[in-house]
Amino acid sequence: MKGAAEREAMSPREGAVERRTLVTLNGSPVAGSSVSRLLAAMCAGALEAGGAVRTFDCNALTVKPCQACGPEPTTGFCIFHDDMDPIYEALHGAHAIAVGSPVYFDGVSAQLKLVMDRCNCITPLVRVPGGGTTFRSLWARTRRGVFVTALSSKHRYDLAEKSVRGFLKWVGARWEETIAWQHDDDDLGSVVTRPDLIERARAIGRRLIESDPLEG
Repeated sequence: MKGAAEREAMSPREGAVERRTLVTLNGSPVAGSSVSRLLAAMCAGALEAGGAVRTFDCNALTVKPCQACGPEPTTGFCIFHDDMDPIYEALHGAHAIAVGSPVYFDGVSAQLKLVMDRCNCITPLVRVPGGGTTFRSLWARTRRGVFVTALSSKHRYDLAEKSVRGFLKWVGARWEETIAWQHDDDDLGSVVTRPDLIERARAIGRRLIESDPLEG
């Protein structure tokens, strides 16, 4: 059974072929936010394209902060076993990844940052023969990735985007585009006043599922 922090949905299409899965990480701490609405539209598009979605609400997760425990601390993903375990499994099986967050102090939310930091082990630091260390990815970089954000029109999102792009690279994805709702209002979920952005998010979801995996 899925916990409150994770939701899984399947397209009504039936078939023997395993469906491509869009994994979303929602870093918004507020239900009904513009980030949440844009990610929901993206998931709807993915389902329309015949895919599956796995969504994680970072605010509802119990995640310990990364301890920077060095090269090869464990044979698994992490020394901790908490709500990150299903995220590792989902990212491994993902066809595409969408990361969403408001912009706080030019970066992503604390909830999302905890999850991002704990994914360091997907490209872990390992010892090499003869001495020294190197980073080695656990899987090929074949996934497509996007960033979804909402912020004041008076602020910038390029630094938050840069952080997310680095994260996507670390978990085996390549950033392709960012959808940003920059606005002057303080209304919850005000992106609904921009149906063009909602439809763009929906179209991105369809495209992510319909596009073939990247060459690793």
